[in-house]
Amino acid sequence: MDIFNKTKINELSSLINEKEDEIINLKKAVAELQKELNIEEKKVLSLLKKKDDLSKEYQIIQSINLELSSDLHALKKDIEISIEKQKEDIDILTRSYEEKLINQNDDFKLNLHTAKLTKCKELPLRIEEDLQKIISEKEIGFPWLATAISEYYKNLDNIYASYLERKKRPAFKEAAKIKEVAKEKALFKKEYFIMKYTIKYYESLFPWLSEYVGINSDELIEVLHSEKTSEKNEDPVLNYIQRGEYAKLNATERNQKALDRYWSSTKTPWQIGRDYERYIGYLYEKEGYRVQYFGIEKGLEDLGRDLVCTKDNITEVIQCKYWSKNKNIPIRENHINQLFGTTVKHYMDFSVNKQNNLHYFLEDYYKGKIVGTMVTSTILSDTAIEFSKTLNIKVKQEIELDFEYPCIKCNINPTTKERIYHLPFDQQYDKTKIDFNSGEFYAKTVREAEQKGFRRAYRWMGE
Repeated sequence: MDIFNKTKINELSSLINEKEDEIINLKKAVAELQKELNIEEKKVLSLLKKKDDLSKEYQIIQSINLELSSDLHALKKDIEISIEKQKEDIDILTRSYEEKLINQNDDFKLNLHTAKLTKCKELPLRIEEDLQKIISEKEIGFPWLATAISEYYKNLDNIYASYLERKKRPAFKEAAKIKEVAKEKALFKKEYFIMKYTIKYYESLFPWLSEYVGINSDELIEVLHSEKTSEKNEDPVLNYIQRGEYAKLNATERNQKALDRYWSSTKTPWQIGRDYERYIGYLYEKEGYRVQYFGIEKGLEDLGRDLVCTKDNITEVIQCKYWSKNKNIPIRENHINQLFGTTVKHYMDFSVNKQNNLHYFLEDYYKGKIVGTMVTSTILSDTAIEFSKTLNIKVKQEIELDFEYPCIKCNINPTTKERIYHLPFDQQYDKTKIDFNSGEFYAKTVREAEQKGFRRAYRWMGE
């Protein structure tokens, strides 16, 4: 029993010692926390003091702002009063000056008004007379108007020549030369404006005539540059990329950049019309037609047939008209008549039956074996629609040019099996035919063409 009690006492003693150790540790922890609490209290007191200081500073700033606002308001009022006073002084001076001026110049003013009144009375008569001259001369080249304009330019030159004669150090020789040149310029200007207004007059009578007017000087320079590039065997990409940029880019990058600039560049009506023919031809090729780009190949000798498309023994003679809707000029019946006529001519030129081919034409035409089709970005006039129905001409109106269509021709040489792609500005582009059944296709980007194993026809050999 004693042994048992001793054991129990020892266990309790050991437990008491452990608890005392825990109490000591807790007291230490409490002491540490008290220290941290004291530190935080000091921080709080410091922040509260700073808050009081900031509050005092804020009140001081507010007081200063109120004083400044009051001062500014007073200053603004003083300035406004000063400005009003100065305005009154200026008005008084102005009225005084005007009264003096009027009193001194009554006679001059009366004469001036009389002269103005006389001119105003004469002006309508002169305008009417000039208009009658323009109207009466419109059919003979506008010589009076052209002379008037050329005289205007001549007078401008003579004014400068007179200045040279009257300046501090006169230049009589230069003045004489300018007057002589002014006479020659006046003659050239007269001839130029006669031709210009005559062409404008014809175009107003026949809107479609602008399609056949020669290219302007800028276009001529561009064409000559392109021909010069071809003669030098230079890459046509150089028409769209500077030489320095060309050398820095790899073939894929420069070809794609040139293609992008080709589409974003400003084009002449002829160039837009060519692109439109290519696009319509592409749409027909997708439908399985064999397309001959007759208009692009023959130029002005296309006889009004831009595309000749064949499929399943059916021939479609197509005329493409890309006209701006903004001009509100519809396709008229003369184009329908021309298309019908060129469809007949095409049949007679390429018909197997050389004898009585007109008879066979009518038979095949109404069977749908030979078709005339008008494709346009605009609309037809009511009369043109009536003619198309009578002559059995197919019409596709308001077909816009998709400037993002896949235009890169990917061609496979039938003999060597070489894969070549052609960009729209490449020399052989329009002569290249695409056969979808043989693996050829139109690519949208240069990368797409090259990823399928095609390379561009032109290879740069360096400087």
